[in-house]
Amino acid sequence: MKHDDILRRARAVGGERPMSHFEITSLAKNNFRVVTVNIYNPYVKDEEVRAFLGRYMDNVSSARHLKDSLGFWNGRRGFQALLREDPKGHGGYLHPPAMFSLGPPFCRRCMAYGHIFASCSTRKCRFCGSEEHEARDCDKPKACHGCGSSAHLWRGCPARQRSYALKTGYRRRWGVFCLGTQPPDFFSKPAAALGRGGVWG
Repeated sequence: MKHDDILRRARAVGGERPMSHFEITSLAKNNFRVVTVNIYNPYVKDEEVRAFLGRYMDNVSSARHLKDSLGFWNGRRGFQALLREDPKGHGGYLHPPAMFSLGPPFCRRCMAYGHIFASCSTRKCRFCGSEEHEARDCDKPKACHGCGSSAHLWRGCPARQRSYALKTGYRRRWGVFCLGTQPPDFFSKPAAALGRGGVWG
């Protein structure tokens, strides 16, 4: 940028007269940035994100919830802040990481905190809880996530709340088929037998 070039030349001759009588200070804020953070968990508080960004930036503003073209918040938050100077950083500034996670590391294999799946040394099956084999080698029947029974899965659990459409026996309409029904054979029926515009009615 032109401003950076002029500032560099002024500082190069800063020890010589008449510039040695002046203190050179930039009035431009080259380190001002608007940072957009896309958070997939809507329950993460703005203060937690601000505290994280405060490790890399100064004067972090309060969050602004960014909305899409329809006016719905899509999980993105905007922050205004000043980057800290870092001679080793990109452009001479310290930047926050492009991707980060808040909270302690969590392992999906052994369901414990403190490490992640890639560094987990524990062998534990997530279906039966055995430490003798992993989930891909488990030969025991899967259990229902709702009641724990091995006689059925969650989709067939009697304790599961059914939707209104399933309770009323709603089967198919406008090409949408429920589980347990056979889709129609469009080629075995004449075009007049097909409903509105060739869609099974």
